[in-house]
Amino acid sequence: MGKALLVVRRGDRTEAEELARVLYKEFEVIELPDSYRVSASTYLTPKWVDEVKKVLNGGSFSKIYVYDVLSPRHVSYLMRELKVGVEDRVMLILDVLAEHAGSKEAKIQIEMAKLRHQLPLIRDWIRRAKLGELPGFLGPGGYAVDAYYTHVRRRIARLRRELERIRRVKDSERSRREERGFKHVAIAGYTNAGKTTLFNRLTGERRATGPELLTTTTTKAKMVPVGNSRVVFIDTVGFIRDIPPEIVEAFYATLKEISTASAVILMLDSSDSAEVFSMKLRESLKILIRIGYVGKPLVVALNKVDLVQGDYISKLEEIVDRELRGGLWSYRVVPISALKGVNIDLLKKVLEEVLESPTYRLSLDAHPR
Repeated sequence: MGKALLVVRRGDRTEAEELARVLYKEFEVIELPDSYRVSASTYLTPKWVDEVKKVLNGGSFSKIYVYDVLSPRHVSYLMRELKVGVEDRVMLILDVLAEHAGSKEAKIQIEMAKLRHQLPLIRDWIRRAKLGELPGFLGPGGYAVDAYYTHVRRRIARLRRELERIRRVKDSERSRREERGFKHVAIAGYTNAGKTTLFNRLTGERRATGPELLTTTTTKAKMVPVGNSRVVFIDTVGFIRDIPPEIVEAFYATLKEISTASAVILMLDSSDSAEVFSMKLRESLKILIRIGYVGKPLVVALNKVDLVQGDYISKLEEIVDRELRGGLWSYRVVPISALKGVNIDLLKKVLEEVLESPTYRLSLDAHPR
């Protein structure tokens, strides 16, 4: 895919680089200070535009990703100034999801999200083309841009109809499982926390896993017995910080599997620093609230305990207790290693208790340590 240039605030650099690494063997980074004040009309100030031009002149770049949400005005200006394709954080996330998409549903969801995200930009180009502001690099003229806009809208409508058909089928399948007495447990959490590894461990499946972000792009489900319950475990798309509305909408069917579940296993990476761990926990809880999973059991699985010391796990448990105590969920905390099989039987036992008593809440001093 050539070489990419990332323009990113210092605090977002790690996440942006992890995403870019999925798509590009080579990329360079221009780091903005965390205190950088965005220009309302151009996003980058003239000083930073010059900095980007210097880097562009030193190599062959196929695309620039600005790791933020850009307005159509920003994109048009930057493309005109820099003479290379410019995309924002949303499109980088969607490009990574597209790289991993295997199912028809995932491909439709991602294509529709991309097109919906591009519509405001196309509308801006139409306006600029009619004003004679799109010579050269940006476009072939007002008529062609207008025709493309019409094509995109029709394509979105077709994709939406197909996605609604798929959603109806999924809703019907879920309803039939519930009528037969199956209970659904969604494995949710921040991307790359080990959700698919746990799914494989619990179900005996061999679904693809990897260190890259957003490896899972569609749900996977399998029924296994847990105590007296027949449980359908569901592997879901990973959360990401400040998840864009376009992605929430596109992955509605996937996220609905979480919101309608009997219980959720919230996966967290114990090998993260306490600061990053806290951020991912808070972001995950925000997303659960946003998609409507509240007032139900939450089993917090502290994954990858084989990589850290016991006293650090206790510290993370205290962080979880502090965030969840007296909140919107009844919860349990279970330290595990999905890869090594540590405490998987304990996790199943906790799930069994939770599923048999959905309102089950245990006192803090009885949490498994």
